[in-house]
Amino acid sequence: MIPFRAIGFCRSPHHAATSNISQIQSELVEKVVLRIHRTSSWFCVLAICLCLPRLLANTGSIQGQVPLPETDEAAIPVEKYRGKISGQVATAPPLVAAVWLEAPHLSAPAKPPVVTLPQTNYQFVRSLIVIPTGTTVLFPNNDSDYHNIYSLSRPKRFDLGRYKKSENPAPTVLFDKAGFLDLHCEIHDHMRARIRVVDSPYFGTTDAKGQFTLTNIPPGTYTLHAQLDRKTTWKQTIVVQKKATTRITFPKS
Repeated sequence: MIPFRAIGFCRSPHHAATSNISQIQSELVEKVVLRIHRTSSWFCVLAICLCLPRLLANTGSIQGQVPLPETDEAAIPVEKYRGKISGQVATAPPLVAAVWLEAPHLSAPAKPPVVTLPQTNYQFVRSLIVIPTGTTVLFPNNDSDYHNIYSLSRPKRFDLGRYKKSENPAPTVLFDKAGFLDLHCEIHDHMRARIRVVDSPYFGTTDAKGQFTLTNIPPGTYTLHAQLDRKTTWKQTIVVQKKATTRITFPKS
């Protein structure tokens, strides 16, 4: 963990809040190397490494529940694509909600990760992703036909144009402003995905049942946010204590 500012992570990318734990490791290595260069002292490095387990042990976690709506899977009008596509249309990915922490002292990681959101079997592989401000997202096309991903949302308006899976590297977009975005495919209008960009190192998504876990949170007072779509949001002030789990259930909106 980076001293004085840890980055939260969760237990499973599919059944709990996702995270950028690799960012912790890369920033930590960078800080250690820089410290060696400046001081030429292995004592400083040893002190940092000895402090890490204590910092981890003094963090807390958050477990919670977001009330996802009961949705009936809408029938995809595949007849409109008959004879026009080369494969089968998959079932849409499950609905999930974004969760993240906010506090005056928090900000996005200095070096956000590169995230991939593919299109496979004429669907986005995930219905929603949460990323820190400054993240670059790749949009590879794994289908044999063209896709054209775009967004008209204020935080980032873009149009990638039509492209096939043979296009390499895949188109990318830099998300440099916090906010909520709806994604569409200009060719296949049943395709939907969402991106929540946050100014925080602690974030993730629920599972399909609305459950989430955030771990390695330093003790303190935070605002916990959850968001399902552009209009459906929750927030609650919470206190995280060391070596303890804070539990919260958001009410139905």
